[in-house]
Amino acid sequence: MAEPIGLASGLLALTTFAFQSSITLYETVNSFRSHSSRVRDLTDELEALSGVLGPLKDLLDSTTDVDLSALELPLLRCGNACSEFEQELIKCSSRSGNGRTSFRDWAKLRYMGDDIDGFRRLLTGYKLTINIALTDANLRKSSVNAEAVESYKALIETAKSDLESHLESIDEKLERIFGQTVTASDSDALELQRIKEERLSTEKCLEICAQLSSHIDQIQVSSRRSDHSPDPSDSNSFPERVTNDGLQDCKDKLAVTIARLEKHMHDLMDRLLVKSKAAMTSEEETTELKRLREEWETAHQCMDICSKADTHLKENISNIDNYATGDALQFMVSTNGKTINGTNRGLGWRTRQVGGHLSDESVQQLSRDMTNINVRIIEAESQSPHDFRGRNVDSGSMTEFRERYGRGFTLTPKTETVRTSPTPLQ
Repeated sequence: MAEPIGLASGLLALTTFAFQSSITLYETVNSFRSHSSRVRDLTDELEALSGVLGPLKDLLDSTTDVDLSALELPLLRCGNACSEFEQELIKCSSRSGNGRTSFRDWAKLRYMGDDIDGFRRLLTGYKLTINIALTDANLRKSSVNAEAVESYKALIETAKSDLESHLESIDEKLERIFGQTVTASDSDALELQRIKEERLSTEKCLEICAQLSSHIDQIQVSSRRSDHSPDPSDSNSFPERVTNDGLQDCKDKLAVTIARLEKHMHDLMDRLLVKSKAAMTSEEETTELKRLREEWETAHQCMDICSKADTHLKENISNIDNYATGDALQFMVSTNGKTINGTNRGLGWRTRQVGGHLSDESVQQLSRDMTNINVRIIEAESQSPHDFRGRNVDSGSMTEFRERYGRGFTLTPKTETVRTSPTPLQ
């Protein structure tokens, strides 16, 4: 008999377990001859899941310098879900009496109260979370192009949206169980109601903390974008450093608060489950409650992975969108190796643009050189307030002309040719 798999088994063992479970379930489903569109969708999703778990297993086999420990619980639940669904499938097919040759009772399959489509969406959540964690690890070691960044952003948003819907579904199922197992006449009903209210309050506090943390991230990113001063002795540097230090301190304390609230939430959930479990009469109900509890915790872990990946993306990608008209000097550079995602757009005959990965010294020197060039041009122009015909013009007209057409230059007048009559032949 195989050893039971638990969180203590290690990340590589959990990945191998989830990978093998997904392949085994794929082969089991594929062994049935009756395949409706819903079943084909499930096999496609299982194939896609294996396609994500395989590279994760290879990565963990070949290196130890990447931290993906946050995936331990999602991998454990992913492997267990595949194994448990396979058992339900075999059990359902054996009850039908037709075996695998003409099994058509796919609609009767249930896992945690959901049908085959619900289980497929569950697998999608695992797949997206694992993919995001892998991409996040790769982004910390190498840069990517703008298209990949946008695709990654969309992936994170999709995963968050799916996980939020999944959590709502789990909460609804748990509420139904709590309502069925603890009646109004129960002596613990009042305490149960208090626990439920406390849980809702904790959820709201966690939501407020998450919003505040996200807002601090945006302020810090915005501050880093606007800090382009080449001179470290600039008077703005000290106030900005103090402000950023204060924001970071607030964010650190907020992280401690979130951790305490999450622990409180887990304790409340455990108390609710203990009371509901005590009122249950069948082992099947107890097993279903245990699965929902594990899935609730896993979904929260997956949400945390997505949120951290989103934060890392904002920290490691410089988003720059320059637009200017007239006499413009634009920089779109990275001095710390961060990926640049943006554009330099300028309209004007004397627009100058710099882009790429440069050192701080190079950026400072370029800034000084271009500023000096600009000053010399302005001085030269101010000393010749004439149009190309040498006549005085008002400064407004000259400025409008230069912005539209450029400086212009004086044309050298051509010497008029003297036309003579031909000499008659003698």
